[in-house]
Amino acid sequence: MTPELANCVLEGLLLLHEELSQDPESPWYVGTPDQTQVLHDELWILAGELYPRSSAALVDAWYRAGRSALLPVNCTGELFSSRHLQLVV
Repeated sequence: MTPELANCVLEGLLLLHEELSQDPESPWYVGTPDQTQVLHDELWILAGELYPRSSAALVDAWYRAGRSALLPVNCTGELFSSRHLQLVV
């Protein structure tokens, strides 16, 4: 394990927490220690297989995997949910 890979996994975990916790239509709540551990474990497995260059790439790979032990439905493949309000500047 390199420090860069560890940072990538940690940042990916934070990105996923933000994405999954903000979805107002989600059938789950992300934030309990058990749920955080599931995401952490899944990201470490992916990171070990892919050695991603960025946390965003790791999160994209998590979505492309299509299924998480955390979620009751298939992942959408979107980094930012289409259900989130988009701010227009």
